[in-house]
Amino acid sequence: MTGTGQKLNIRRRVGEVNSLSFCCLSPTPTSLDNRCVNMIANLFHAPVGQDEAVISCGIVASSESAGLAFKMKWQHRRKAQGLPIDKPNIVTGVNVQVCWEKFARYFEVELKEVKLSEDYYVMDPAKAVEMVDENSICVAAILGSTFTGEFEYVKLLNDLLAEKNAKTAWETPIHVDAASGGFIASMGEEYQCQ
Repeated sequence: MTGTGQKLNIRRRVGEVNSLSFCCLSPTPTSLDNRCVNMIANLFHAPVGQDEAVISCGIVASSESAGLAFKMKWQHRRKAQGLPIDKPNIVTGVNVQVCWEKFARYFEVELKEVKLSEDYYVMDPAKAVEMVDENSICVAAILGSTFTGEFEYVKLLNDLLAEKNAKTAWETPIHVDAASGGFIASMGEEYQCQ
């Protein structure tokens, strides 16, 4: 079968297995994950024996899982204080990975996006912290923006947010999405968060 008929057959087959994990269909992704994790372990001199291997855990939707954990922690803290839990929000830059937009939509969390400015294509930490309020479950920063690959200023964000948390007792955390640049950030000072 070729052409359109083949495309329809592929679409039908994908639909049949769409609910299965990609690891269930082939051992190759798990094998590649394990090889990469062992290379990284060797680079960082992990204490692994001569005949031992590091075991990896490939995850799909890890940012969404982290977001859900932030939401639940925020809800538990608010309930314990006798405060409402119906208006959670997350602060990100508009350059955030699409997973955060999906998380906000699927888990009923308001997405507060810091607009970018001309010649500044990452989230401005000061603007982000200004948007944080008592309903903020976290601020999501990126190491490796989807627009330019730039790292956001996580250290400054942390300093400003720690100051605000100290004044308000809100305990708003930071999640650093490092899927694009986390590995590179560990390679040298020139790649460190500023």
